Amino acid sequence: MSPTKRRRSLVSLVPLAMTGAAATALLAGPACSSSKGASPRDGGLDDVPGLEAAPVEAETPDGFVGEEPEGGPAGFVFFSTTADGTGSVGAVFDGTPVPQAHCRVTSVYGACVVYACADSNAGATPGAGTLTFTAPSLEGRVTVEADDAGVYALATPGPLFSPGDALSVVASGGAVPAFGPQGVQGPGTLVLTAPTPEGGAVAVPTAEDLAFAWTGGSEDSTAVLTATGVASDGGVVVARCTYVAITGEGMLPSPVLIRLRGLSQGTLGWGQANVATFDAGAWSVTLLAGAYGTTPAMFE
Repeated sequence: MSPTKRRRSLVSLVPLAMTGAAATALLAGPACSSSKGASPRDGGLDDVPGLEAAPVEAETPDGFVGEEPEGGPAGFVFFSTTADGTGSVGAVFDGTPVPQAHCRVTSVYGACVVYACADSNAGATPGAGTLTFTAPSLEGRVTVEADDAGVYALATPGPLFSPGDALSVVASGGAVPAFGPQGVQGPGTLVLTAPTPEGGAVAVPTAEDLAFAWTGGSEDSTAVLTATGVASDGGVVVARCTYVAITGEGMLPSPVLIRLRGLSQGTLGWGQANVATFDAGAWSVTLLAGAYGTTPAMFE
């Protein structure tokens, strides 16, 4: 197992609407390759008038944080703290940065990636045995086992970390070899200045870009803007855009917002993440700590 290596990566901090599971969760990781056979254009944005889905290596907006996805098996492990004062830990080893099994990249557009996630009853994804998470708020450590879909998830009643806290994880090993301890540092929280949710669902016109602005971004952290919704078949669509946090601004562009139009259980999210990557045998694993906020949304 190679030593932990830190890098600016294509990371995602996404509040995800999940059917039959937690209402929100943290998403992350540079391992957004279409390892299940989907290319960036498969099922993507090409059917949207006037839009040509950009390849992963396409020119991206100033402030974008990204890397071309790499092949091979991949997974991610996360620590999260939310604006409402709760937290969670978890993991999934499914090749995409979504804590719900059976997701694939459908399109990459500039600084943004769109995912489609099928019903989690389609079978279990690989596991790494028992995961042991360590954080100051956990009174030492806590162990988590995978559910029937191969997803690891555990909610905590209070904030999981403060900025600068040292966080780590160890895996006992399974289909994914044993690893750890591997560590990451807790980030600070972004303060959103635009848009300014005032209670209730935010009406989002999908024909227009949605601009965001914030304070509190760190030079070494990544800001992530997200939009999620649930389709009529129970599948989840996730759109997320990543930027250098210290720039203080970014957007969810219309071409990706259109993919959310008319979906139920809509959510907008914003957050800041620190990330470390390491190898576990042939697996590339991303360890992420993120602090985020969410608000309900209607995509019109």
